Amino acid sequence: MKKIFYVGLIILNFCLFTTTKEVEAQENHETDRKVILISFDGMKNDYTKKYVQENKLPHIKQMLENGVTAEKPVTITPSLTAPSHAAIATGATPKQTGIVSNHFHEPNTALDNEESGFQAKSEVPPLWVEAQKQGKTTATIAFPGANPKVEKQGDYSIYFGETWSPSKLESLTFKKTTEWVQSPKSFSPLKEAKFSIKMKDEKDRLLHILAIDSTDDQTENYDTFILSEDKKVDSEDAIVKGNKWESLPIQIKDHQSAGFWFKMRVDNENLSSPVKLYRTAVTSSRISGPKGFAEDIEKEFGFYPAQDDDSAFEKGWITRKEYEEISKRHIMWVTKVSLYVKQQYNPDLLMFYTPHIDHEQHKYLLIDPRQPDYSDEKSKKYMSYIEWSYRLADEVVGETLNSLKDNDYLFVVSDHGMEPAHSTLSPNKVLQDAGLLAVDQHDKNKINYAESKAYAIPSGSAANVYINLQNREKGGIVPQEEYNHVRDQIIQAFKEVEVTYNKGAMIRYEMKKMKSAIQTDNYSLATVQQHVKNIWSHLLEPRIHPYESVLKNENITLLEHQNAGDVVLIGAPGYVIGSDIEENVTPPIELGTHGGDANRSMLRPIFIATGAEFSKGKEIKSTSNLDIAPTIYDLLGLEIPSFVEGKIIEGIFKDQNSEEHSE
Repeated sequence: MKKIFYVGLIILNFCLFTTTKEVEAQENHETDRKVILISFDGMKNDYTKKYVQENKLPHIKQMLENGVTAEKPVTITPSLTAPSHAAIATGATPKQTGIVSNHFHEPNTALDNEESGFQAKSEVPPLWVEAQKQGKTTATIAFPGANPKVEKQGDYSIYFGETWSPSKLESLTFKKTTEWVQSPKSFSPLKEAKFSIKMKDEKDRLLHILAIDSTDDQTENYDTFILSEDKKVDSEDAIVKGNKWESLPIQIKDHQSAGFWFKMRVDNENLSSPVKLYRTAVTSSRISGPKGFAEDIEKEFGFYPAQDDDSAFEKGWITRKEYEEISKRHIMWVTKVSLYVKQQYNPDLLMFYTPHIDHEQHKYLLIDPRQPDYSDEKSKKYMSYIEWSYRLADEVVGETLNSLKDNDYLFVVSDHGMEPAHSTLSPNKVLQDAGLLAVDQHDKNKINYAESKAYAIPSGSAANVYINLQNREKGGIVPQEEYNHVRDQIIQAFKEVEVTYNKGAMIRYEMKKMKSAIQTDNYSLATVQQHVKNIWSHLLEPRIHPYESVLKNENITLLEHQNAGDVVLIGAPGYVIGSDIEENVTPPIELGTHGGDANRSMLRPIFIATGAEFSKGKEIKSTSNLDIAPTIYDLLGLEIPSFVEGKIIEGIFKDQNSEEHSE
C-alpha cells in the first residue's frame, strides 16, 4: 500500500509540475518554434516574380506555393543596405538606430570623418540581442550589424574578417630541386618555384611549389603541384592535380585561420616556360561563441573564403565561369555553415545573409538605353549574370528548405531592390559652385575641409550634406547664427540644379533600332515612324531636376537623427550620387543603384515566409521591412520592445489574424 501511495504521489507531483510549467509557458508566451531568416541583399521583387514565372527558381516557387508572400513589400528611405538591415533587425527606423546611411558623419568629429553604417552600433538592440535577454539562443552568420568586433552579435556568430592580401596572378619559373623532405615519387626530376604574399599587418609569406610528374610514360609532364611554407610535404600543405581549384590555410596572429584558393595554369607540361598561378585574396573571419565553437567551425569548414574578384575578371586573370565559382564558394560556405550551426547548436533564431545579387546588379544592371555602351546584345549578356545570381539564391533556399523541421519557420527577405543608373551626380561640385566648399590650392581634386562650410557624403542614390558648424564639428567654422542661412543656401543650390539626361545615347539607340528594322524583310512603315517619333520626343525632352528630394533632416521623419545630414538629398531615378568635385554630372560609377525613395517599384524588396502554421499559397497586399522584427518576436513568443515601430504582419497564419494565434 505504501508503494502504491508513493507511486501515486510521484505521479501527482509530476502532473502538478507539468501543469505548472504549461501555465508558466503560456504566461511567458514560450514557444518551441524556431525561426530562420535569410536576407538576399538587393533581391528585387519584380525580378524574383519574373524568374519564378519562368520556372527558373524552383525552390523559391515551392516556398511561394507553401507559404505567404507580399505583393508590394516596402523598405525604408533611404533604401540602402546598412539602414535597411538595421530596420529588418530592429523594427526601428534610422531616427532610432542611428544607422542613417551606408556612410555618414558623426557630430563632434572633424568634417572629413566618415562612419561606416556596417561597423556602427545600432542605438537600439537588434533581434538577436533582445531574444537573448528573453532567454532564447541566437545565431548570426555574416548578417549586417552582427559584427563581433562591435559586440552586438548572436550567441553563435560568424562575420567576415580582414582581407590580409589582395588577389594576384603569379608568374612562376620552375627549376630542378632536391631540397624537399618527404616528397612523393616523381617520374621526372622534381622541380620547384616560389612566390611571396605581401600581408597586411603581418610578415610576408614565402610559399614554395613542388612540381611532380606522377605518370610513368617516359615523358616530362608535370601534373601535380604541392604548395608549402616549409618544403616539407605534410597534411598542412595544399596538393592540386590538373586545372582544379585548391586552398591553402594560413595561420595568422591570435591563432586566426585565414587562407586563399588558387588555380594553376599550365600551358606546357614540361614547365620549360613560366607558369601562371591565380590566387584569391587572403581572407579570414571573426567567430564568436562558446568555448570550442570557433575551432569546430574551422575544423569543419576551413577559413572564410573570398566573396568575389571583379578586378581579376576585368583583367582577364580569371574567366566568368571561374568568377562564378569564387562567388558561389563564398555563398555556399555561408549557407552550409549556417545550416550546420542550426543542426549542431539548435538556436531559436538563425539569421544569415548573402551579398551576391546586390553585387551583380551594381555591376551589370544594364537595361536602360540611356546607360553608356548600352546595346541589346550587351544587356542580354549582363542580364545572364544577374539571372545566375538569382539562381544561386534559389540553391540557398533549396538547401535551407531541406534542413527544416516541423517547428521551423523560414523567412526569405531582402533589404531593397535596384534601379539602373545612367548618370552620376556630384553634390560636392554643387557645393563648390555655391561657394560653400573649398578645394586645395595645389590640388583641385582635393577638398579643403578646414575652410569648407559644408560637405556631402554620398551613398548610392542618397547623400547627407553636413554643415561645418561651430561647437558641433571639430574645427567648425560656421557660427550658430549663420546656420539657417547656410542651410537655405544649400537647399537653394540643389533645387536650382537642372540637367538633361543622356539624349545622345537614347537617339543613337533609336536610330540603331530603326536601321535594324529597315534592314529586315518584314519591317513596316509604322515601325519606322514610331522610331522617328521616339527620336523627336528625345530631342524635345526638357531639362529635369536630378535631385528628386532636397530636404531638411527634420522634415524626413525616418532620418530625424543627429547622424543625418543637415540637408538630405535623394536622387531621381537613373541617378547615382558620387564624390567627384570636377563635374556636376558624369557617367555612372555603377550600373545599378539604390538608396532612393522606397516607394519606387524597382526598389521593392521581397518577403516570403513559410512554416507549419502559416497560410499556403497566400499573397498579402503589402508589408514593410519594419514589420519583420515584431512578427518574429511574436512568433517566438517574446515581448516586443517598446522601440519597435513596425507591426506584426497580419494575415500570415492559417485562418487566423495576428491577435488570435498568440492567445
